[in-house]
Amino acid sequence: MFNIITPTYNRENLITRVFDSLVNQTYQEFKWIIVDDASTDNTKDLVESWQRESNLSIQYYYLNENKGKPHAVNFGLSKCEEKYTIIADSDDTFSPNTLEDLLKIWKSINVSEMNICAIWSLVIDEDNNIKGDKFPVDKWQVDFKERVLFRKHQLQGDKWHCWITEILKQYPLYEDDHCHIGESHTWNRINKSYNFLCINSVFLKAHRTENSLITSKKSRKEVARALYLSSFHGLKDVSPLQLLKYKYYRYLAFEYIKSKFHYASSELKLSNLKLLLSWFIFIYQLPFRFLKKLI
Repeated sequence: MFNIITPTYNRENLITRVFDSLVNQTYQEFKWIIVDDASTDNTKDLVESWQRESNLSIQYYYLNENKGKPHAVNFGLSKCEEKYTIIADSDDTFSPNTLEDLLKIWKSINVSEMNICAIWSLVIDEDNNIKGDKFPVDKWQVDFKERVLFRKHQLQGDKWHCWITEILKQYPLYEDDHCHIGESHTWNRINKSYNFLCINSVFLKAHRTENSLITSKKSRKEVARALYLSSFHGLKDVSPLQLLKYKYYRYLAFEYIKSKFHYASSELKLSNLKLLLSWFIFIYQLPFRFLKKLI
């Protein structure tokens, strides 16, 4: 019923968290798809011991070249055959009732009538505090406009997702060999066609880990590249009128221009009109942002 995709790289000492979480699930109809992004530690030996000694259905794939989490997730997604898919990072833990509760929710809704493709839930940190904002209401059935464009303040903090597999497969994560492009731009692209069901329930605990995507140090150019590509993908299908109209797109336009001082792509770039509008937004907003930092 569920695919659990775990991309991993040199996480031999941490991936046991996911293993323990899956062993303890009250609902056991799932396949665990581990995509090893060219680890140099003993992850392979550890997983093979689980395949021999546990009752879990584990599929292990070793990639010969390290290309980052999005590539590993996309590879794992190509191997998914079950109805629902969850991405569980190699340092995550989640409650024993997770899959059972998610299945109950899926069975309780009319997916086609409600046009729902995913269930989004809250995340807690190591101190059991909710990371960021709760959803405005529980069981919030929401499209992209209501979730992002019409909001005065964007919802903050991590969220965890359970997807309908056949839909997620149509929207692979954006990949780049030199930086991590924010997954939110893929989720936003999906949300423009399908609704999300957002629940104020917690299943996942996220752990702060050294050398993770969040904590690892990056050069100025690496930061700029990630910002440039993330902003580009967020704006490439947006009309000039939408770029001017919505605060979220104006924010991306500002970030796009800011990143161009350190990185730019000759292949992935906005149209001349959208570039001109982005420069206008950047020049207009720059004094206000500068003053905000001083206050």
